[in-house]
Amino acid sequence: MKDIAKNFKMRLFINNKLIPLKPFLSNFVKQIILSMVFNLKDTGKPEKIELILEKAPEEGGEKK
Repeated sequence: MKDIAKNFKMRLFINNKLIPLKPFLSNFVKQIILSMVFNLKDTGKPEKIELILEKAPEEGGEKK
């Protein structure tokens, strides 16, 4: 998996702001995500992987 991870770059955005990551953290997160994706069925050969985490709306309320 390490060889595959070298073919991808990772960037972290929080609230549309690019957050710089140290190489260790970047490689660690990248390898975990790639391991999960490559173990999913029907993913083919990914060129770009997007993972979006958004705050869930409060119960009974609308998303702001």
